[in-house]
Amino acid sequence: MSKKPVEKKQVLDKATFNRIMRTVPKNEGMQFLKGPGEPTGKTATSLSDLATKMDSVDIRSINYHFKRSEFEKWIRDTIGDQELARRFNRVNKETHGEKLRSQLITMIRTRLDELKTMTPT
Repeated sequence: MSKKPVEKKQVLDKATFNRIMRTVPKNEGMQFLKGPGEPTGKTATSLSDLATKMDSVDIRSINYHFKRSEFEKWIRDTIGDQELARRFNRVNKETHGEKLRSQLITMIRTRLDELKTMTPT
């Protein structure tokens, strides 16, 4: 008889929770580029803003930043969400285009839903 794996509920301290859920100043935001030196004019300043901007930004921008792991780095280093950064890191590096856009937006929205149900300690 095999045991079902126990789902570990993630616990965040209040400071980490607040850091992840905050809006950063525009100069710390995720600036979307289509390529080197090709700004789109869009900058995300929070996780929910990232999902919203990803929904409408030029697909070349998503492909460009994903290939360079820049979404993952911004989420981990600026926003402070280690878990979401890990999830982005697990996405197949060959994924691109609308499939990638959809997958990343779903991951962000799922994570935001998880965070909203958490009670920070």
